[in-house]
Amino acid sequence: MDSLGMFAQNHPDTCKAVPVNALTDSIWELNEVQVTARRQNKAITGTMSGKLVLQMESLKSLPQFLGTADPIRTMQLMPGVQTAGELNSGIYIRGGEPSHNQVLINGAPVYNAMHLMGFFSVFNGSHFSNSTLLKSYIGPEYGGRLAGVLSMTARDTVSHHFEAEGSIGMISSQATLAIPLTSKSSLYLSGRATYLNLILAAVQRDDAGMRLRYDFQDYNLTYVYQPFASCKILVNGYFGGDKLSAKENLYQADGGIKWNNVASSVQWLQDFRDRSRLEQTLFFSYYKNNIGLLQNKIEINFPSDIRDIGYKGSYRFNFLKGYWSVGADYTCHLTNPQYPDIRNMFGVNSTSPVQLYKTHETGVFIDCHAAPTDWLAVNLGLRYSSLFHTGAYREEKYDKLGSKTEATVYKKRELVKRYGGLEPRVSLEFMPGVNQKVILSYGLFRQYMNQVAVSGIGFPTDFWIPASKNVLPQSAHAFSAGYFCSVLQDAYEFSVEGYYKRLSNQLEFDGELFDMVNQLYLVEDRLLVGKGETYGAEIMLKKNTGALTGWISYSLGWSRRRFPDINDGQAFPAKHDRRHDLSVVANYRLNRKWDFSAVFVYATGNAFTMPTAFYLVGENAVNEYGPHNGARMPAYHRMDVSANYWFKKTPKRESGLNLSIYNVYARKNPIFLGVKIETDKEHKKMQITKKGKSLYSLLPSVSYTFKF
Repeated sequence: MDSLGMFAQNHPDTCKAVPVNALTDSIWELNEVQVTARRQNKAITGTMSGKLVLQMESLKSLPQFLGTADPIRTMQLMPGVQTAGELNSGIYIRGGEPSHNQVLINGAPVYNAMHLMGFFSVFNGSHFSNSTLLKSYIGPEYGGRLAGVLSMTARDTVSHHFEAEGSIGMISSQATLAIPLTSKSSLYLSGRATYLNLILAAVQRDDAGMRLRYDFQDYNLTYVYQPFASCKILVNGYFGGDKLSAKENLYQADGGIKWNNVASSVQWLQDFRDRSRLEQTLFFSYYKNNIGLLQNKIEINFPSDIRDIGYKGSYRFNFLKGYWSVGADYTCHLTNPQYPDIRNMFGVNSTSPVQLYKTHETGVFIDCHAAPTDWLAVNLGLRYSSLFHTGAYREEKYDKLGSKTEATVYKKRELVKRYGGLEPRVSLEFMPGVNQKVILSYGLFRQYMNQVAVSGIGFPTDFWIPASKNVLPQSAHAFSAGYFCSVLQDAYEFSVEGYYKRLSNQLEFDGELFDMVNQLYLVEDRLLVGKGETYGAEIMLKKNTGALTGWISYSLGWSRRRFPDINDGQAFPAKHDRRHDLSVVANYRLNRKWDFSAVFVYATGNAFTMPTAFYLVGENAVNEYGPHNGARMPAYHRMDVSANYWFKKTPKRESGLNLSIYNVYARKNPIFLGVKIETDKEHKKMQITKKGKSLYSLLPSVSYTFKF
């Protein structure tokens, strides 16, 4: 009996036989059959494998921040990714610093992934297909960072129809176009811009003490060419720019910060019949920032920039019952650290001597994934990385009186310094039961690019400096152990994971920004070197099905540092050390028209150094400080709510309104704490009070989303 006849026999109420004649086949007339699926597409996958993959197509179902579905802001709600406070634009993973993370757009590095205040990342979500976060086992194909890897993958399918997708909001608007070129190629274009300047101009008075202006913009391009099913060529480009300016009327001072990101890559992906795969990537990256101040015709600038040109290739194949990967990568870093450029000071222009650091970072790796039994899977990886610092380079040394004592000159392409070493990686996955995993991992990581932190808030005043003759590379030994399980056909997922990381050659900047205004300023002389460690535990409970979905994530962590020249050599908390970090995310789909979401976050306040005593020297108050980072900011917490009303929502067409409220109960989270001192000269008394400065209380937003 054929399949149609078998269906009719088993479903007599659905089908009705109409005989035509005795010698011909029967014709079966089917009534309408409706097929439904209960399983929902998960916006976040990979929990069971120890990594997190965020599907961009489902991002709109998650909480939106100021009307924008932002991948990094969503990742910050995951366990082990620290909640960002106000004016904090960094990504902190398991107690590491923002510079310890590698952020990639199709293989090209991005050095500043956030716009000012951390409200927006530089990623237009509709331009990308997914975002992957690695924070436990990081394979040997990744190198150069100590904490985590955030990889953004642009849309890479050939589009055969013109598509437009975007949103129009109160603060910014964005759009993505999919343009078919031929049957084998297409082009994706994205743009985003803010119009905060129009809002600021409307709310700020001309006679105000300070006038602020700020805007940013992002542009993405992806070209996809697929000559045949097993071959694909991708060309990606990103440009982003920010500009912040402030004018102080009382002192007639103008200041500002500008920074730009450029990331581009060309990728060739080739699959072969034996299930092997060849991937090759050429990339270019550029980051530049400049801090400027103009007062009384005196102009001071602090520029810095970094340019990367590189290649990465890998070949994956099956061999000896395992899946292997071998490859190599190379990056040429051209780095100008921050330096002072002074114009018209006493009629003289002055620029401190600045070194262009030319360094070459290389790596070769081999990785094997095998499953020798049904209950055990093994990842074994080995990487060898190295850095070559080459000339032209001039090393100068001065004594305490400012006299030059020594100068060493290295010619162009002459080797100045070399570093290198092995980086073993291993992961063991045990399956004790159905839908259960126990994962143990270890990795040794080396980092050759260092970020020098000048500011404790989210302004991009920090700059990069490579490992060189007088700056050591960083390294870390990382251990993690976790238990993962899912129940009721993946309706619920649970994970608990512990980690420990030991850090070497950590850097602290010994000074302030304006200490650079010195003719004898050498950045290497202002860097302190120390050690650190981070450890803690993470718990996550996630609900994937039903009208109500969401997750609860909690992290308990410590991040400590020890420097011989700080805090009398005693260990102290890092600035971003947060004991408790809690995120609660809920999404509720009422019907086809309405869905709602809410987020609650709580985090222990950041560490800072607090004055403990004050005394008068003449008529001036002098501070006496307590232990380094021995005080805490108030605990940070807030709740955001969001609602979507969909006029139409299908896989290919959608339009709707989003209403979101950031910090719905108007919590005044301070961005810093200050100490106010009032003196009473007559009675020789001082009154000391703590004063916190918050940026805002409640931020509503309305945006219109479209897709066709």
